[in-house]
Amino acid sequence: MNLAETSYSNPTQDIILNSTVVCVTNQRQCERLIKAGRVIADISKTDLTVISVINPQNMKKESDALEYLFEVSKQNNAVMSIQYSTDALKSIADFIRENKAINVVTGMREGENSILPKLWTRFENASFFSVTLDGEVLPAMTENRL
Repeated sequence: MNLAETSYSNPTQDIILNSTVVCVTNQRQCERLIKAGRVIADISKTDLTVISVINPQNMKKESDALEYLFEVSKQNNAVMSIQYSTDALKSIADFIRENKAINVVTGMREGENSILPKLWTRFENASFFSVTLDGEVLPAMTENRL
């Protein structure tokens, strides 16, 4: 089994349909994203799911951050999925598609190498939201969507 292609999540978890998905990369700053996702999920009457994609090479140093992420997800009544992959964009896109996400919450686009604009162009039927460091929720930039 190739660890880079392994997905870890709650084994009793079924795929959630019409969900709000929160994409988390920096687990220590995730609380604002998950709280924003909770509000959006409540407004849209969808289930809330948090996904974190971790490079398998960073698995050991992420354990404390993942424990924190599980706790914050639990406090916000969210299902959490952790995937170990070297291709975060593909893992997130597949997860959004499989869960039929209608809302996707992310942090802010950072730098030229950000995967966010590529993610936005893949889903024209999903609403994307970015959350600033101050917790303000903004529609994701749309110039890259069409």
